[in-house]
Amino acid sequence: MALAGLTFVTSSPHKHREAEAILGVPLERAVLDIGELQGLDVVAVARDKARRAYGLLARPVLVEDTSLELVALGGFPGPLVRWLLESAGPAAIPRLLDGFGDRSARARCAAVAWDGTREWFGVGEVAGAIATEPRGRGGFGWDVVFAPDWAGGRTYAELPAEEKNARSHRRLALEALKRELARP
Repeated sequence: MALAGLTFVTSSPHKHREAEAILGVPLERAVLDIGELQGLDVVAVARDKARRAYGLLARPVLVEDTSLELVALGGFPGPLVRWLLESAGPAAIPRLLDGFGDRSARARCAAVAWDGTREWFGVGEVAGAIATEPRGRGGFGWDVVFAPDWAGGRTYAELPAEEKNARSHRRLALEALKRELARP
């Protein structure tokens, strides 16, 4: 299946721009109100979302879901980070870890394509840590608090978009998906 034939289902214009920049192809975008599976398994959430999106559009779809997993909290909030951001904002994430000695975290992304019959998916993971307070002006969501191990202490929001997109969890997931889509 060709990437350009997929409709990227996301309400986030930021994710849409990042996906197009990473994949190097224009993607049609659809904004759908999809009831979303709630849980800590980002792959299960993305797989379910792809099937629901296909059911509404009846054409091949691409969805992705991200997860911010705090090690000290056993992986919480994971894919539920969206709701944490909406209710308390990104500054709440570092506060959750106050009193814990471990600020390590994993950023994970699952990208899933579904054509109604066949599924392809890719997963990307980046290890890092949660900053003690939000830093930076770039990015979106929790980018202001996640500092990937490879960034020398800078948060995603402190990195130029090209540097973030070259090594991010979303990049790794979309590249893995692209390889899967190329297989016969």
